[in-house]
Amino acid sequence: MHLLWRINVFDLFFSLFLIYLKCNRVKIISHDASVKKGGNITLSCHLIETENNLTHIVWQKQTRENPKQETFLIIDKDGKTEHKNDLLDKVKFIGNIKEKNGSVQLLGMTLMDDGIYTCIFIFPSGKNQTNINVTVLVPPVGNVTGKTLVSSHFNIILASCVASNGRPAAEVFWRLGALNDSLRTEIGYTEHTDGSVTAVSQILGAPSKDLNQKKIQCVVKHSTLTKELELDYIINVHYPPELVVISPDDPTQTQEYLCSVDCNPTPTSYIWIKVNGSTPRSEGNKLFIPKSSSDFNGVYICTASNRYGSASGFLYVNNTVFMQSLYCCFFFSFLFFLKLLLVFKTLHNWHKQQQPQMYVRFWCIAENLYNPVDGKPSKVNVKCED
Repeated sequence: MHLLWRINVFDLFFSLFLIYLKCNRVKIISHDASVKKGGNITLSCHLIETENNLTHIVWQKQTRENPKQETFLIIDKDGKTEHKNDLLDKVKFIGNIKEKNGSVQLLGMTLMDDGIYTCIFIFPSGKNQTNINVTVLVPPVGNVTGKTLVSSHFNIILASCVASNGRPAAEVFWRLGALNDSLRTEIGYTEHTDGSVTAVSQILGAPSKDLNQKKIQCVVKHSTLTKELELDYIINVHYPPELVVISPDDPTQTQEYLCSVDCNPTPTSYIWIKVNGSTPRSEGNKLFIPKSSSDFNGVYICTASNRYGSASGFLYVNNTVFMQSLYCCFFFSFLFFLKLLLVFKTLHNWHKQQQPQMYVRFWCIAENLYNPVDGKPSKVNVKCED
């Protein structure tokens, strides 16, 4: 009797063990999935390694729209579908209950559909289920914003690069080139109620005139983008006139002078003034000085102004025709003098060559002759020899 009881207990545990092994051999093939906003997604759910007959396949979800778990689709053993919550146009059964394939397709995904989807296989003896994480991705919208800056020595925001409403958050950074050491960046994120994120990267620095018209680039990277989004931006800095240069408008025509100014924006007015005299005709940044008269010789002032200030440049004019004539006279006089000197030297050399050589070398000896009577000199005798 005792032995029989022991055998029955052993058979019971062995049967339970076989049932356990059989249940654990059941596998559900599925995987997490992601989809772009507005796209369609397939949720695969396939039961294998079981011979048990299904009675139902049930799909449930917990989403951003409804955090509570709800059933949205039931498939009975004959393959008939029952849609819940008016999702007939949203969910399509693409599996086969006889093949224990419960795959479905979700259409027109939105951020509110992001969440956990549960696939449940129901048998007469129980159920098997698996969870599938569904992520809805949203490409960010990138743009660079900025405003016209006024030159100063204080650090301010020069430009902002915005990657808005992306899911997940986009990566945003700047390519500054040679300005990398003089400017700095800051980045911030704002998460919205629908799960999207806006990333903002700002450029900070002092808006000096050296930054005017410098080109920088914002780069946005995101898993939904096939390549980096590159956004160019040109810094625009306003500053008053600082340097005024007056020069001939055409180097070959010195009667027109141009007033060139370093400023941004361009001057709104040019004022020409002649010191101690009347100003000739001018048009904007051009001054017209007649070449035929010395009455317009003197100092001229060009004052250029924009909304931030003004600056002046100076020009000294001496009659161009008179000076050119004076230079020409001096030049030709100098040439005539050189030519005359050359002729004189040539004649002098020719004259020397035409005269005979008259040079004679000789020695002369002078001696005194004395009177023998009184001993006084009577005459001088000179003898010369060549």
